[in-house]
Amino acid sequence: MEIRLLFATPDPASHMLLDSLLASALELTPLTVTAEHVLSQDELLQRVDAGADDVVVLDWLMAQSGTPALVTAMLEHNPRLRVVAVLPQSYRQYRKQVWQAGACSSIAKENMEQEWFSSVLCIMHRAMQREAKLHDYYAGLLPAAVLEEPELCCTRSIDVDVAVTAG
Repeated sequence: MEIRLLFATPDPASHMLLDSLLASALELTPLTVTAEHVLSQDELLQRVDAGADDVVVLDWLMAQSGTPALVTAMLEHNPRLRVVAVLPQSYRQYRKQVWQAGACSSIAKENMEQEWFSSVLCIMHRAMQREAKLHDYYAGLLPAAVLEEPELCCTRSIDVDVAVTAG
């Protein structure tokens, strides 16, 4: 399953940072990711309306204090979209606001690194796989048994005898 990723930032330096971060993260995971970039809110909302992307990495610079409202607007236009907000370290108070607006994750730009990004991509990929199964099940394309979680391979019953002695 391919992840269609969109980097939304008006800053060329941030584009380079995000591209570098993605390249490094993909060295750690076997995911298939295609990445695109937008420079403005208008371009972003056009892509959101078109359903062109699965995940948007939204830079604070795109809307600044309006970032929570932009997240809300994006999800109103496309509820299946996953949004990762990149905030400045000095504006930590917006982390809760973007989460309440519907962002899946947020991080200070200064703290971003490949391990974090590869983990976010993996979580998004697994969520997309499960959502696709649910969609197919409700469309009548899959039996209910497909939705059941497989039995853990390492689970076994262990009988333990406990002797209690009174002093």
